[in-house]
Amino acid sequence: MLETQREKIDAIDAQLVPLLTQRLALSKEIATEKASTHSPLTNKEREQAIYAQVKAAADPEVQGYLKTLFEDIILVSKQYQAHVIQDINDSEK
Repeated sequence: MLETQREKIDAIDAQLVPLLTQRLALSKEIATEKASTHSPLTNKEREQAIYAQVKAAADPEVQGYLKTLFEDIILVSKQYQAHVIQDINDSEK
């Protein structure tokens, strides 16, 4: 039973990796736009909208956990964007 459940998690993880990779690719595009327009890295309104979408779509039992997961996803996205923006700024010097 436990092995079967872990195999199911592995299958879900195999689906998540390409989706998260796509999300980071879009974050890179957004970072490029932010660099060119000198926009701030953080957009609290956008983040709150994402959390509201997650809450609306999630089962109440796991809403808090999913919010935490998305906070981490957003944090990693912003870290990546900061890296991309720094690379762009360094290349312009």
